[in-house]
Amino acid sequence: MRKTILAITSFLFIVLLAMTAYAQSCAISPGFAKPLLPDTDCDGIIDQLDNCPFITNPMQRDAEGNGLGDACDVSIESITTNPADFVYNGRAFNTFVTIDNNRNYNIRNMKVRVFVPELNIESVQYIDNINVCDAKELEFMLRAPMCAPLSDYRIIVEISFMNEFGERETIPGITSIRVVPDQQCQMVLDNNQTIGNTMIDVMEIQDAYKGRETVFPIKISNMESNDKDYVFSVTGLDGWATSRFGSGSLVIVPTESQSTADLYITPNSDVPPGERTFVVSVQSGKEVQRFLLIANVKENPVRDNTFMAVFAIKIIIIVILVLLIVAACVIAVRKLWVKVKKDPSTQYY
Repeated sequence: MRKTILAITSFLFIVLLAMTAYAQSCAISPGFAKPLLPDTDCDGIIDQLDNCPFITNPMQRDAEGNGLGDACDVSIESITTNPADFVYNGRAFNTFVTIDNNRNYNIRNMKVRVFVPELNIESVQYIDNINVCDAKELEFMLRAPMCAPLSDYRIIVEISFMNEFGERETIPGITSIRVVPDQQCQMVLDNNQTIGNTMIDVMEIQDAYKGRETVFPIKISNMESNDKDYVFSVTGLDGWATSRFGSGSLVIVPTESQSTADLYITPNSDVPPGERTFVVSVQSGKEVQRFLLIANVKENPVRDNTFMAVFAIKIIIIVILVLLIVAACVIAVRKLWVKVKKDPSTQYY
């Protein structure tokens, strides 16, 4: 009886082991009348063809194309932008990058670079460590250049790190965003011309405080063989600012020389803070060139008198201490003199 029970127990144990082994791994045939081959993660892909043999990934996604599936690799899970559809020229937009670490070791000292090659803008961040089976989301802020042509521009993400073999790896990702010129900039793009052999240098963005003049210097270099006159005008200030030219709107520049025209912008006291755009036109004869400028309107700074108050208090304290010391010295001398006068043994000559 005991032998029978032992035999049954052994049989059940063997069956249990077999069932456990079957639950942990599978075997499939790659074709008709072909032998069964192991499929450890039971995702329908045999181990020798599976890019993640120990993790179920029937879709075999490999975004980087490095032969290692995303399910067991470092991968860029998502790249999104805010705003998601388009951004006006000169405005900032955010790019969010989510990175997954599905490898069996921590990733350290990771460099994440986001750049738009056609616009020559980029941003870089670093991650000290990403644990196994962990994810990190990073936020990058980029700014579309002024007067960029209407187009869909590629946003390229590159994450680079040192793997466990001491090799430098780079994993790419890509998305896009549309840059749309605003009305002022579209006018510049549509109607801009050159003024012969004239170089014009303009400071494109300045901080401008409410009710106070801000100067935008415009440098003109006349490289032609004759004198030229240039007429300046400003558009796009209606309702938020006034303007004037320091030396008038007409500037005559002799041949092969330079001159500077100062444009003064005064934001209205009731205009809300923020970036404001306007267009400066420089005309010589029938030729004209336009520039889009930005005034970053700000509230007038409040004068901080804390330093002066602290300084005054310190001076007062020092004066009081000096007076107390002088008074103490005077009192001590007086007491000593009274004591000396009362002493009968003191002889006076």
